[in-house]
Amino acid sequence: MDNEFFEFVHVRHFDSFVQAARAFRCHILVRKTGRASLNYVGKPGYAGKRADMKAKTAQRDMGRYKLAGLVCSPLVHPGACKPNALAEWGKSAHLITVPTAGFSDREQPRGCATPYMLQTNRDHPHYGCVALVEHGLLTPHYVHGDYDLYAILPAGQPFDPSTLSVRTQSLGATMGLPNSMTLAQRVRHQATLDAHPVMDQVGPLTLQVTTFLGVAIANIGPGVLAGLMLNHGEQVNLGSSQQDFQEVLAFMPEPQHGAWAKILHNQQEHLAFYRSV
Repeated sequence: MDNEFFEFVHVRHFDSFVQAARAFRCHILVRKTGRASLNYVGKPGYAGKRADMKAKTAQRDMGRYKLAGLVCSPLVHPGACKPNALAEWGKSAHLITVPTAGFSDREQPRGCATPYMLQTNRDHPHYGCVALVEHGLLTPHYVHGDYDLYAILPAGQPFDPSTLSVRTQSLGATMGLPNSMTLAQRVRHQATLDAHPVMDQVGPLTLQVTTFLGVAIANIGPGVLAGLMLNHGEQVNLGSSQQDFQEVLAFMPEPQHGAWAKILHNQQEHLAFYRSV
C-alpha cells in the first residue's frame, strides 16, 4: 500500500472507504486532508470540521502554539494560515463566540449561544483555534480538517455532472440552544443562521455513502464525534469553466493491478479515470 495514501485518509479508515466503494458499487474520490489534521482524528477533545464551518485549518504551528491541522483564526495567527483564510473566516464568524478570557477544555461552557468558541487563553497550546461546543452542550472539541469528498461516481455509468443537485441548508443549531436565551435572542440567532445558508453539492449516492462511512469511522472511534469526518457533499462540478482537477485519492469497487485505490494527480489522469469508471 502506497504511504502517500495516508496524506488523504487516516490509515485506520482506509479499509472503510474500500468497503463503502464495494458496498455501493462506486468510486469515491477524496481530496488531500493532510497528516497534520489526520494526526488529531479519533483523539479525545477533537472533532472533524462540519459543513457549517468554512474557516480554514492552519498550515503550520507558530512558536509554542500547536495550530497545524486545526481550524485557526487568521486574525490571531495570520502567519499560520493560507492566503485566502481571512475571507473564509468571515463566512463562519457568526457561529463563533470569542470569550474574553478563554475557556477550559474540561468543562461545558455555560450560556454559549453559538456552536463554536475561539480559544483566547494565550497560555493554551491551541490559542487562536476554534472548538466545537454546540451551544454549551458539549465539552470543547478542537476542530480539525475533515474528509472533503471530491466526487462519488457510480460504477459502470458514464459520469454526468448534471446528476448533481445543490441543496441549501441552515446549520448551526443542531442540538438546541441554552435555556438562558430569551425568545428574542433565539429569534435573532435563527435569523443570523438563515442569513448564512450552507451550500452543499450532492450526488445520488452522497447520503448512503457518507452515512456508511460515518458509522464505520465512529465504530473505530473513540466515540460518536470521531465519525464527524464526512460533513460535505462532493466538490466536483465538471460543468463549470472554473473546474480545477485537484489531486485526489480514488477508491474503487474492484481492484486495479492489485490496488483498491489510486492517486489522480492532474487533469489528464482525472479524465482518463472518468472514461474508465
